[in-house]
Amino acid sequence: MKEEFEDIYHEEEYDELLNKWEDMLKNKKKYFFDVFEFENIIDYYIDIDKANNALKAINLASEQHPNSINIQIKKAQVLIDKGYASQALKIIENIELIESSNSDVYIVKGTALNAINRYSEAEKAFDMAVSLSFEDKVDIMQSIASSFEHIGKYQISLKYLLEAFKLESDNLLLLFDIGYCYEKLGQIKKSIDFYNKYLDKEPFSENAWYNLGILYSKADMFDKAVEAYEFALAINPEFSLAYFNLANAYSNNEDYLKAIINYKEYLNYDGVNVEVLTYIGDCYESIKEYDTALKYYDDAIREDAFFSDAYFGKANIMVQYEKYSLALDFIHKAIQIDDMNSEYFYLQGNIYSELKRYHEACESHKKAYDIEPSEIDFIIALSDSYSKNNNYLLSKNILIEGLKDNKNSSQIYFRLAAVYLLLNNKSQALEAFENGLKINPSAHMDILITYPDAYNVKEISDLIESYMLKDLN
Repeated sequence: MKEEFEDIYHEEEYDELLNKWEDMLKNKKKYFFDVFEFENIIDYYIDIDKANNALKAINLASEQHPNSINIQIKKAQVLIDKGYASQALKIIENIELIESSNSDVYIVKGTALNAINRYSEAEKAFDMAVSLSFEDKVDIMQSIASSFEHIGKYQISLKYLLEAFKLESDNLLLLFDIGYCYEKLGQIKKSIDFYNKYLDKEPFSENAWYNLGILYSKADMFDKAVEAYEFALAINPEFSLAYFNLANAYSNNEDYLKAIINYKEYLNYDGVNVEVLTYIGDCYESIKEYDTALKYYDDAIREDAFFSDAYFGKANIMVQYEKYSLALDFIHKAIQIDDMNSEYFYLQGNIYSELKRYHEACESHKKAYDIEPSEIDFIIALSDSYSKNNNYLLSKNILIEGLKDNKNSSQIYFRLAAVYLLLNNKSQALEAFENGLKINPSAHMDILITYPDAYNVKEISDLIESYMLKDLN
């Protein structure tokens, strides 16, 4: 607002106005200000987030200019900022009876209605504001969109942004905000399109490249994500979060050495971080440098003895070394810290299984499954555990339940075929086995995990041969 004032008055006159106001308050004097001067004083305090000071100016302005609509609109605006939206709404509804063609009235009314969760009424008020605006229509729609964006109403926000975009398709702020709203609504492709439009016009925006990297990662387009983060870092080499996200993108793309380099670069800027130390350990584990991985997991634990993922990482390493008793100790520590992590119980179940403690393995796999019942790995693990404990009916039931969320899982069908064979139900076994072959014939060996003699069943062998021949043709 100061800039607008200075378009008409010199900076000295602006400072003189503020000094006059401050002198009046300090020395308890009483000066006269015209409406325009009061508006600028009020706007100054609004802009620096001093609502109480703004309200003082409004109260005196109301005394000196009791018939000023603009001062009353400012009062309503400040009351909203102070959390008194209902009072503001009463003021603005009285103004509306007198001044029904002023777009500012409906902007403040909509803002007040939003603040008291009357969103549909707010939208109607804002629509009225837009219909009454002319030269400033785009600015008003952007302001309205921002109001809805702040309360998480991204679909409504998008409505105004897209209308504004029709009028100003090269408006950079609109392009950025539209991309942001589409992201929040989970419409990743559209969000990517608008961020790219923005970057076509503003290629040196590190934040836009960074946001684009996040979107590409969400879309599992990790090569593109890497490219976007690298552009962000080329613009700002000290953009620490970009190093972190770039490392994640490399890790998701299984380029673990580059991931390690960028995680370490992130640590150089932001200092020790137990999560990042564990991620580095995980990368070293992925390239089978287990001793180095252990070092980073230990570093993480030294920083935070209650960081469960580091113990989980150590348990995984001990499994690789076939030191199952030690692995069990570490996974127990992880679970003591976080007993709602399905991956921890899954690993614990696998360790128990390696130790041939099948009953305990089953209990652990059941806990993993209970936390995340649609995860294929947990369905398979629990089914296998039931089978090892000779609970074939329970194994069958878990697999059938698992198919509801995983209709195209050959793994589940092949396990189910094996369990039906164990239950001496050959016809159901053949049906399940063929369903698995239809999805992924090359994975037919999965049946042997639960039923090693499956290939001795002639009908199973015939089905395999039939589908192998189809592949050849």
